[in-house]
Amino acid sequence: MVGWSSGWWGERMRLALSVLRSYLPPLLAHLLIGLPTAVVVGCARWYVAYGHCGSADLDRRDLDHCTYDQIESSAFVLVFLVVFAVLVALLLVLYDGLRPLRPRLLTLPAILLPYAAYAASGG
Repeated sequence: MVGWSSGWWGERMRLALSVLRSYLPPLLAHLLIGLPTAVVVGCARWYVAYGHCGSADLDRRDLDHCTYDQIESSAFVLVFLVVFAVLVALLLVLYDGLRPLRPRLLTLPAILLPYAAYAASGG
């Protein structure tokens, strides 16, 4: 019987492992960039929906259709959005700008995968 590494199957496995070895580090780096990107996209969505809620709305009878939690959280979410957006920009410059990872991946789809998984799960 022919050994596992000497036949057709062994050649295919070696090829698959070498391709995986070359693509795995850049993919992991971009997915790790995707985690703070998911926070940025989530904060941006919240801020677009409720960012108009502020302390001035407390004087209005209908609160401008805002809840007290939204009024209190508005500034916090804006700060969170800016800090994480700067972090994502810095990571992108470090990983893609200064020292591009080889093989080159499409950055935007790779960093948005964690957010797409969150959105697909009903978030």
